[in-house]
Amino acid sequence: MPDSSKPQSVAPSRSRKRWWMWGVLAVVVLGVVYALVAQPWQERAATVAVEVVSLGPVSQVLAVNGRVAARQTVNIRSLVAAQALDVGPDEGDAVAAGDLLVRLNSSQPIALVDQAQAALDAGMVQQQQAEANAERARALGDNATRVAREDAERALTTARNEVAQLQAALDEAKSQLALYTITSPMTGVVLTRSVDRGQLVDAQSQLFTIADLNQLVVETDVDEIYSARIRKGLKALLKPAGESVAREGTVSFAAPTVDAATGGRAVKIDFDTPVDLPVGLTVNANIIVSETESAISVPRGAIVTEGAQSHVLVIENGTVVSRPVVFEDWPAERVLVTSGLSVGDSVILDPSTVVPGQAAEAA
Repeated sequence: MPDSSKPQSVAPSRSRKRWWMWGVLAVVVLGVVYALVAQPWQERAATVAVEVVSLGPVSQVLAVNGRVAARQTVNIRSLVAAQALDVGPDEGDAVAAGDLLVRLNSSQPIALVDQAQAALDAGMVQQQQAEANAERARALGDNATRVAREDAERALTTARNEVAQLQAALDEAKSQLALYTITSPMTGVVLTRSVDRGQLVDAQSQLFTIADLNQLVVETDVDEIYSARIRKGLKALLKPAGESVAREGTVSFAAPTVDAATGGRAVKIDFDTPVDLPVGLTVNANIIVSETESAISVPRGAIVTEGAQSHVLVIENGTVVSRPVVFEDWPAERVLVTSGLSVGDSVILDPSTVVPGQAAEAA
């Protein structure tokens, strides 16, 4: 009987081997076709976003925040310490130059004036007596001794000097009395009032703030980095808080010094047309530092600065090339390039995505 444990045929094993060989061959063929078509060994050009350089208008604008202020503002203080008996206007009231603001208790300076006036009156009587004696001595002539005449003249001179001193004392007492009546030094509007009837005030107390609201300006500070570019006469666009349309203005004042404590240079900007705005209102000011009708500018992000040198990356004949540039650094999205670029150059907008020498093409 035949042995049933031995294989009856080897055909299935040979069939599987042939299929395996055909599969390997197919993979090899596909790999060759891919290599011929894709050519992965060759460097692929990176696709990058570029901006083609062209000439156009360029403005350098400095944006700062300021506040509305009156061109002329005065703070009223008392030069003496006393109790306020009468208080005139309130906040928001209009006042004219010379209007009463505060009348202080002046009983003491009034008494001093009365005393000085009484002393002057007594001195005038003595002067009149001395004048009469001197006149009598002159009339006697040689019938009066020389000593008598000289004594009479000296007495008259002394009396006159005494009267002059007493008159000066009276004037001083009156000037002190005038300090107890405080009036407005200008025509304007009361911005603040810090005194009430019965209150004790002194030289440290600020009683009123008065401003001329017919001439409003914007007060701001410019950082010292850009302060040298600010000058009187520059135009500005002023947008008060709550308004959507900017108003035109002109720089009317630029402080000659920079505040060492803050590093800011004080600047005032006039509104070109009269405005009715509350003092202290926030204003966004765009100062137009320079305007160029035809210049080259690029986005700030396209410039790479390393130490004291700056460059951009451009595409030349399909290759990334580093191009040194000189530009005016300014706090804006675009900067003015003064050298290094020409019209038609393709500047890579994101230089971090490629390196010099790499193949690249514009998106």
